[in-house]
Amino acid sequence: MAGPRVRLVVTADDFGYCPRRDEGIVEAFLAGAVTSVSLLVNHKIPTGLHANLSWGRPVGPARLGDSSLLSPEGFFLGKMGFREAVTTGGVALPQVREELEAQLIRFRELLGGDPTHVDGHQHVHVLPGGRMPSWA
Repeated sequence: MAGPRVRLVVTADDFGYCPRRDEGIVEAFLAGAVTSVSLLVNHKIPTGLHANLSWGRPVGPARLGDSSLLSPEGFFLGKMGFREAVTTGGVALPQVREELEAQLIRFRELLGGDPTHVDGHQHVHVLPGGRMPSWA
């Protein structure tokens, strides 16, 4: 008979302390060494939405099925894949808007308010298909 299942949680403290520390924490999370962070909230750091259309999985309706934003495996197309899809007309602009709106909703859920600014991961927001909606 198997024993109880144990899950190791590795928390990185002091997220929000300074950009260099935050960078290290994010790198450790992406490498799988950290499973959560603890945020310092007394710094009043202006927090923006870093809109993403090129890395990982979507948070909006695209995650549920077929989308011009995704590879067959369900991940975003990557920086160059997204740029190529925009250039060739392969991106459905309503799907871009849906995803960006879903990311704004998620931001509000997590932080309880609107972002102080919006920018784009890998500068996808400067491409015609990646233009930020009017709320940004």
